[in-house]
Amino acid sequence: MARLMNDIRIDENEDLVFSNGDFLVEESTSIHQQQIILNNKGDFKQNPTVGVGVFEYFNDEEEKGLIRAISVEFAKDGMDVNSITIDKSGKLMTQATYK
Repeated sequence: MARLMNDIRIDENEDLVFSNGDFLVEESTSIHQQQIILNNKGDFKQNPTVGVGVFEYFNDEEEKGLIRAISVEFAKDGMDVNSITIDKSGKLMTQATYK
């Protein structure tokens, strides 16, 4: 059974979102996934071994390494990974939920 993760909401500029003078909290699985994919290992002081660093894969002709790295990092974060694909246009699509 998938578990919903709630966390403080951030906007597209990674700024905190406030509502009625307090942090806005919402379901955050997609934000967690985005942060894991974008950040490099060492970027999170509290957990320096987490991160894919997607920009390091830009010059790779083979996408399997990136897909494997994302799958491993999602699993380490407690997600069940159903699929990770990259379409012909380069769009990354993930289907993963927290256990």
